[in-house]
Amino acid sequence: MFDLGVDTGGTFTDFVLFDRRTRAIRTFKTRSVPKDPGAAVDAGLRRMKEQLGVPASAIERFVFGTTVATNAVLERKGAATALVTTAGMRDVLEIQRQWRHRLFDLYLQKPEPLVPRRWRIEAAERVTAQGEVLVPLEDAEIERVVEQLSALPVEAVAICFLFSFLRPEHEQRLGDAIGRRLPRLAVTMSSDVSPEFREYERTATTVMNAYTMPKIAALAARLDGVLKAHGFAGSFGIMQSNGGLMTLSKARTHPVHTLLSGPAGGVVGAVAVAKASGIDSILGFDVGGTSTDIALVEKGEIKLSPDGGIAGYPVKVPQIRIHTIGAGGGSIARPVLGLLKVGPQSAGADPGPVCYGAGGAEPTGTDAALCLGYIDPGYFLGGEMRLDKAEAERALASKVAAPLAMDVAEAALAVLKVQVSSIVAGIRKVSVEAGHDPREFALLPFGGAGGIYAGLVAEEAGMRTILIPQYPSVLSALGMIMTDVRHTRTASRRVHLDRASGADVARELAALVAAVDRDMAAERLPADRIAHELSADLRYVGQAYEINVRIPATLPGAPVDLAALRAGFNDAHRRLYGHAAEAEPVEVVNLRVSAIGRVDKAALAPLGASGGAALPPPKSRRKALFDAAAGWQDCPVYERESLPVGAALVGPAIIEDRGSSIPLWPKHRLEVDGSGNMIVDVTTVAARKVARKAA
Repeated sequence: MFDLGVDTGGTFTDFVLFDRRTRAIRTFKTRSVPKDPGAAVDAGLRRMKEQLGVPASAIERFVFGTTVATNAVLERKGAATALVTTAGMRDVLEIQRQWRHRLFDLYLQKPEPLVPRRWRIEAAERVTAQGEVLVPLEDAEIERVVEQLSALPVEAVAICFLFSFLRPEHEQRLGDAIGRRLPRLAVTMSSDVSPEFREYERTATTVMNAYTMPKIAALAARLDGVLKAHGFAGSFGIMQSNGGLMTLSKARTHPVHTLLSGPAGGVVGAVAVAKASGIDSILGFDVGGTSTDIALVEKGEIKLSPDGGIAGYPVKVPQIRIHTIGAGGGSIARPVLGLLKVGPQSAGADPGPVCYGAGGAEPTGTDAALCLGYIDPGYFLGGEMRLDKAEAERALASKVAAPLAMDVAEAALAVLKVQVSSIVAGIRKVSVEAGHDPREFALLPFGGAGGIYAGLVAEEAGMRTILIPQYPSVLSALGMIMTDVRHTRTASRRVHLDRASGADVARELAALVAAVDRDMAAERLPADRIAHELSADLRYVGQAYEINVRIPATLPGAPVDLAALRAGFNDAHRRLYGHAAEAEPVEVVNLRVSAIGRVDKAALAPLGASGGAALPPPKSRRKALFDAAAGWQDCPVYERESLPVGAALVGPAIIEDRGSSIPLWPKHRLEVDGSGNMIVDVTTVAARKVARKAA
């Protein structure tokens, strides 16, 4: 039997097929169809049967990562959505918060609310901050709201009442009434999707869930139809932003949990391949066609954040800490006021970079890499797709080189360096600005274009080691079949630790454990395969934001050790901010519980002991440009599969596989380890660059 992971990107849809009996992994790509992601899956399943001899009926687990919800928000193409909220709270989406992400920008424009004001309805009801009903929600008021909704041209409705995370009854009664009277509407309740305090963030998250629900429901129906048509009868999982899997039915009702679906799979895969090479702290960056996703993993632990965002909107559901920038293989290069700008605009899948020959006219990062010799125009996707280098050079010449008084090679190298600068800035965002030294982490590039930029990124960031995994171009899809099922529950509870009881906190956590176990029951996993992670969000009294601290999973029974919880918070505060106010009172803000259901999943098979294998002869040679001063250099080109465990070489060189091309920068030393990963030593070059900058 087989597992199949599928990741839909902006340009390509990646397929990873894992044979459970032999542990063999086979990969391939199809062109994405942004208007119909199911079409790419259909094409992939047909290809899998025809070329690999594996019908869909042989697939035991199908795991899917999607960008549908993400793109609906980014492109503002979600469902027409209404909002029902407590009287007086109609404008919270526009008022937002005093905080500004560019504090001194006088022309800062807030993103337009996803719900226009005319579609926001106020309901006469009120719950106090202590959870007491101040104004009951009467049946007549429910009737009035439903009547008003029935007259609106909307497909979805978000319900977000004040302090409903303490008393959800009002939301539930209204939601039930809408479901009975207006079944055509997709209904989202904040007490179900994001039962946490902070009114703006909770409202925005609830609205985003409603806004994307019809799109995800349509995708789910389309995929279900495609899979059944191919004879699939196995289990179907959707990748969540928190790095776990959820069922198709949960995705239909909670699409906001899929916003980082693909990138989360990549982080899970990156951790797995790094662990196979004995490396536990990594800085992973996934370069796709449109964007680059960057994540830091310390000591093998994937950190979740309760607060994220997309397109300027907050998202208050647990998700892997991933920083996204607008730099990818399809990022468009153009002069702006005499300077070179690359991205965030992208050529996408249609028409794509100029070299694809599909009508693209704007030069991109992929066109620049092709012109620099990093990509073989006849071996793109293993030769399935031929690239037009001459057209790429013409586009760079007319759109970049001529306006900036450069030759084509200089322009291509400039495009690469601008993108590297953006990636390095993103790496510093998740490392230096969060209290981490990037030199203590291995750089792990993946995605179709990750290997193109890795060498220069490592040099510019002063990093010493690059880990280039097996199957780098499809690592997100591979990570999806390496992950477990995860369900999370949260409760907002503001309690001073000085006045709290460890037994009371344990009881609150036990209630969350019971709730998350009910969610997990649908997965039909034995009890010994389910583990729980408990944590609390804490802050000094009066602080605006909090820090998540892990609680040992000693439930049920044992009281929570509040002194240890306080000490853990002070340690985390000191690590993040360089100090801790240990005499200050601390309060709990939220309690969180995750249930992780361990499933049988894919794993990389070791290839053998490393050490001193002979380097095979190169399959070809070609010239590449790494530095303008050094000029074009003659490089041996190796097929990655031909490099045995223990093989070593020093750059300049180029390593290719079916999905990616990896230029090995001059003086970088590469060795293939026992897991088939390539470890690149950049120590000497990176240290010299850092010293030169310091001088």
